[in-house]
Amino acid sequence: MSKKQLSIGLLGCGTVGSGLVELVNRTRDLLRERSGVDLKISRILVRDADKPRPGVDRALITTRPEKVLQNGCDMVVELVGGMEPARSFIHDALAGRKHVVTANKALLAADGFNLLRAAAQHKVRFGFEASVCGGIPIIRALKNGLVGNQIQSLAGILNGTCNYILTRMEEDRAEFPEALQDAQKKGFAEADPTLDIDGHDAAQKLKILAELAFDGQVPAEAMQVDGIRQITADDLRTARELGCVIRHVAAAEMIDGAVALRVGPALLRASHQLSGVRNENNAVLVRGDAVGEMLFFGKGAGSLPTASAVLSDIVDIACNKTMRMPITSRQLSTTTPDHSSHNYLRFPVHEPSAIGPISGILERNGIAVQRAAATWARNGHDASQVKIVTQSCSERILEKALHDVSRLPVSAGKPLRVPIAE
Repeated sequence: MSKKQLSIGLLGCGTVGSGLVELVNRTRDLLRERSGVDLKISRILVRDADKPRPGVDRALITTRPEKVLQNGCDMVVELVGGMEPARSFIHDALAGRKHVVTANKALLAADGFNLLRAAAQHKVRFGFEASVCGGIPIIRALKNGLVGNQIQSLAGILNGTCNYILTRMEEDRAEFPEALQDAQKKGFAEADPTLDIDGHDAAQKLKILAELAFDGQVPAEAMQVDGIRQITADDLRTARELGCVIRHVAAAEMIDGAVALRVGPALLRASHQLSGVRNENNAVLVRGDAVGEMLFFGKGAGSLPTASAVLSDIVDIACNKTMRMPITSRQLSTTTPDHSSHNYLRFPVHEPSAIGPISGILERNGIAVQRAAATWARNGHDASQVKIVTQSCSERILEKALHDVSRLPVSAGKPLRVPIAE
């Protein structure tokens, strides 16, 4: 097989960037044999040139972007993250007729179609497999492997931080602050974990997947997003008693020509295909009209899993330069369906006797109570709790009932509502 050298300009050498350098060095001979491509990293942009970077050739390091973007490389890999200067770097690279690979989910969720149009305008390729679910090839599956399917729905555990925290709370009986601290110590959560634990990271990833799956652009504001801050170890114990686990689930579904999107906690029964996804792993359950359900599972984050996805895009572009992703200007309409489900509800109350008035309001709204329990506050700083599992009811009716409950004098705060997925 003839060999072709591909020169890569790397923007960013943090966790994923250093993983990519390691992976290219480790697999260079193997990639020559498998693909006929000889990869070479020509220059690396960093913020701090003096920071130790084991395994990285210091002669390649620069703090000047133009040394990477204008050094004659064939491809630019953007691993800086965030909106700016990453967006400007990518546009400069595309304008210079360089192929681009990125793992930047925030930028893709906000401006992905414009970047794809710019790549098409300059007749170069744009790869972003690593932007969702780390090493899981879900984007390539949606773009290519399932091209003969009408995608009906997808649901996934897209954020490894949330999943790790919920797993630790479930298995170690830890409360949320303790589990979060453990995730931060092990590198699964940032020092500021807001983007992850409030659900916005998963929402960005869901937007990218939904736009690929349903072939159109989705307005970000159409998505209902909830995080996991309210979840307690007691909620996970209750879920276990019900034969369920709590997971942070992002879901998109096509309903009568409109897309419904939702991100938030859900109780999953043991038979659910996502219920066994633990720790920092991710999974995506895709339903197509031809293939039925397919489950994609694997490491959703980390240096080498994400670098593996970046490398797959690099090699794919090197070997298939003429293949480009079709770009649509179609705007997808969105909907908020009035789904029915069983629900787990937890109400902070001033007194456990509130179980009576709360149950009464639910039943007057036509919501049958399957199970109810009340507990005293453990100390003077906490509220007492009323926990209720409802029979199946519509979201619209439940929202009305929760509004009525909020007006009770016994209510001591916002209730937790977690749907039970069938």
